[in-house]
Amino acid sequence: MEIFDASTPPADDKSTAEVLDELESHDSTTRLLNRLDEIDELVERILEEDAGQPLDPDIVAALEQVTGAPDAPAVFRRLFDRVRDGKTTWEQFWADPGPEPGGMSILQAAIQQSSRDIGKRMAELADWGTKK
Repeated sequence: MEIFDASTPPADDKSTAEVLDELESHDSTTRLLNRLDEIDELVERILEEDAGQPLDPDIVAALEQVTGAPDAPAVFRRLFDRVRDGKTTWEQFWADPGPEPGGMSILQAAIQQSSRDIGKRMAELADWGTKK
């Protein structure tokens, strides 16, 4: 005959605090996942809205500058040639640069070029303002 001793808790029982911590952690994870889903939906909606808009001329100019330069890497030049030949557009590339060979490098170079151009314009405006 086995005797039950109620004074000794089983070794694998979790404390109330541990159980509450696990529940709170699960709730936090659920809330985080819900927020991430909302962000995904927002990004998708923005991309759909942007798809119908023409690409900013400054972005097009930066893309053409970095991909059409005589010393541009071959992968950059190939994209430039394909756009020039009507096989793709800057809008298509901008919407999804990932699949394009060197796409992310091209995107980064165009953003850097655009930033330099903006910096030059701001410096010109500052010079113009001081000449008055």
